[in-house]
Amino acid sequence: MNCLRMDLRRSIFCKKFVFIVMATLLVLFASTWNEFQSYTWWGDSTGMQGCVNILYNSLAYDKFKVVIVFLFGGIYTGSYCSDENSRYLRSILNRTNLLSYTISRFLVNFIAIMLGMIIVIGLYLVVSVCAGLPLMSLGMKDLYYGSFSWNHPMIYSIMMALQFGVITAACSGTGLLLSAYQPNLFVAVGMCGLTFYAAASYIPYSSIFSVLGLISMMPTFSAGTATPHTLMFLWGMLYPLTVYAFCAFFFARRLEWRKKHGLI
Repeated sequence: MNCLRMDLRRSIFCKKFVFIVMATLLVLFASTWNEFQSYTWWGDSTGMQGCVNILYNSLAYDKFKVVIVFLFGGIYTGSYCSDENSRYLRSILNRTNLLSYTISRFLVNFIAIMLGMIIVIGLYLVVSVCAGLPLMSLGMKDLYYGSFSWNHPMIYSIMMALQFGVITAACSGTGLLLSAYQPNLFVAVGMCGLTFYAAASYIPYSSIFSVLGLISMMPTFSAGTATPHTLMFLWGMLYPLTVYAFCAFFFARRLEWRKKHGLI
């Protein structure tokens, strides 16, 4: 519990978390700036597009999301490297065991990424609405979540944040796992971005494992739009979470090996 409390303080209740949230928010506005200018109260097409629609298009089609993965996933991916280089790992292992450290590290990283993603999207929607954009426009009714997204735009926005956040966390998990083999900050951060790029580029969009399909909030099952919304969202969350859990398991095994051979 002390280890978890310390990790929460170092990862969330700190200036780093505020910096990541603000930097990600700026990236999100940069990626949607043309649409933002056009549909706000000072633009040429005021109110023609909702901010949830713009956000959806950005996450589905814009390449800026790779930068967001680097910001959120990458920075937290280097946490193990920082722990080992600062001697924090040795000091904390005098008071707890490797399993507790692994659970704390992966749990806090997951909470930080998910919470940060929800805050970023929430702030984006608040600023957009204050600038004159409607929350949602009719185009969302033609998508997979259709009437649900139209009737519950805030819940739908949170679902988008959670979906993108859990995929970012899974990419972060692969970087954390690699850092247990090669505790180098740049290698770990690079692995996080590389995992997302490879998954987005090489997993076919028609596959049930399609990362782009999940981020786009589209059905990846063969039943297509006939797939129940609850089932699709649960799959979109559980699939990356399973990857993250496997990363945590092998991370703990690698730490045991390093401790056995005197490398910790």
